Amino acid sequence: MLKSVKNPLVKDLCWLVEGHYIEQDFDLKPHWLPDLEVKLLALEHDPTPIIDAMSACKSHFLGSYFETLFSFAIEHLSDLTICLEHVQIEKEGRTLGEVDMLVETPHGELHQFEIAIKFYLERPDLYPNHWIGPNKNDSLLKKVSRAKEHQLQILQTPEGKEVIDNVANGRIPHANLMIFGRLYSVLACIESINDWLENSERGGWIRASDLPLLMPYFSYFLILQKPHWMASPNLNDNFSFISPQSAYNLVGHFLRDDRPRHVFLCRTLDDINTTKRTVFIVPDSW
Repeated sequence: MLKSVKNPLVKDLCWLVEGHYIEQDFDLKPHWLPDLEVKLLALEHDPTPIIDAMSACKSHFLGSYFETLFSFAIEHLSDLTICLEHVQIEKEGRTLGEVDMLVETPHGELHQFEIAIKFYLERPDLYPNHWIGPNKNDSLLKKVSRAKEHQLQILQTPEGKEVIDNVANGRIPHANLMIFGRLYSVLACIESINDWLENSERGGWIRASDLPLLMPYFSYFLILQKPHWMASPNLNDNFSFISPQSAYNLVGHFLRDDRPRHVFLCRTLDDINTTKRTVFIVPDSW
C-alpha cells in the first residue's frame, strides 16, 4: 500500500491497515474509510497528527507503540467508534484483567478487541508450542489460550458487565482477538533457504554460524530497531553491504549481547525489483 510513503510512522500505519494477521477474529477491512489512501497520503505530507499521537505514548515497548498506532487507526481511519480503551476490571481491589478496546459499529454492535503485535519463530521440536518469541518466554499457543480463556471472558464477569453498563445498555459485546505480526520459518540449510525464497511470504530465522548461507542471496542488510519492526524500511544509505567481514561482525554481536537481531535483507537498493526479506539472526545456543 502506498509505495510513495517514507515517514516511518505512516509506513507502520499502512502496514497495520494492510492487515498482517497471525490470528484474526474480526475483519477490519470493511470498516476502513472509503478515502483511506487519501488520508494516509495527507499524513505523509503532514505527519503532525500521528507524531502528536505517538509522542503521547511514554512507553518504549513495541506493544505500547502498536496499541497507540492501532488506536489512531481506529479513531481516524475507520467507521468504528471507540467506547472504552485500556479499562482495568477490578474486584475488591484486585485487578482481574484489562479491556484493550471496546468499539461500536455503525450498526450498533459492540465488539471487544484484544490486540497484540507478535513475532514468532518456528521451532518444530517444541510442538505444540512450536511458534515462540525471540526471547523464548512467549509462544503463540500460550498467547491465544490466555486471550481466549481470560482476557476475552472478562466482560462476561459481573465486574466487567458493571464497568461497561452505561455503554452497553443491555448489549452483549462480541469478543475478538487480533494478533498482528509475522511468522519466521527456520533456515537451516541451502534447501530450506531456497524453498523459503520461492514459496513463502514468512520471515526466516537462522543461527549466527549459518549466516554465510544467506550471503549468495542478498547483498545489503539493515539491523531493525524497535519499534519499527513492522513495515519494510526505506532503501537508503543506512544499509550496509554484506561482506564476509560484516557477517563476521554480526556474529560477533552475540559475544557481547545474546539477544536475537532482527535484520532486513535485500538483493539491491532498488525498491521495485529487489528481493526483500526479514530475518532473525539468533545465537547458536538459541
